[in-house]
Amino acid sequence: MMSYGIVRVRGEADSPSGVRDTLDMLNLTQVNAFTVVPEDDTYRGMVQKVHDYVAYGEPDAATVASLLEDRGEALHGGDVDDGFAAEQGYDSVNALAEAVVKGETTLRDAGVDPTLCLHPPRKGHDGIKHSYKQGGVLGNHGDEIDDLLRRMR
Repeated sequence: MMSYGIVRVRGEADSPSGVRDTLDMLNLTQVNAFTVVPEDDTYRGMVQKVHDYVAYGEPDAATVASLLEDRGEALHGGDVDDGFAAEQGYDSVNALAEAVVKGETTLRDAGVDPTLCLHPPRKGHDGIKHSYKQGGVLGNHGDEIDDLLRRMR
């Protein structure tokens, strides 16, 4: 089973309360917040509900590892590095990221704060009112979510 990498792109002005609640349940409480969730029916429905407010796709482990090292925080304070990963029972941050991407564990279960606060993307978004297929940034990016995440590192 793979995982979804989800980035909140739009704010909550004029959004329905159901969408706001779902974004809160996904731990995406502010714009440019990022999280990784397992790809199961429950989360698939939640992602479908908020697809007009987020960009999502299937990130690779190298991108998630890079984000964890740069932006990740342990639940009880401190940075996410190889020493932290060793305390959690992983060989390195790369092994931790691999487990998260494969859906073997979640960020919270691995002792990492489930929300990573990213920068706005370098060179800007391609438009936050149109879907990815229409030339914007919203919705399913598939494997190409890595390009957006690297620009937001």
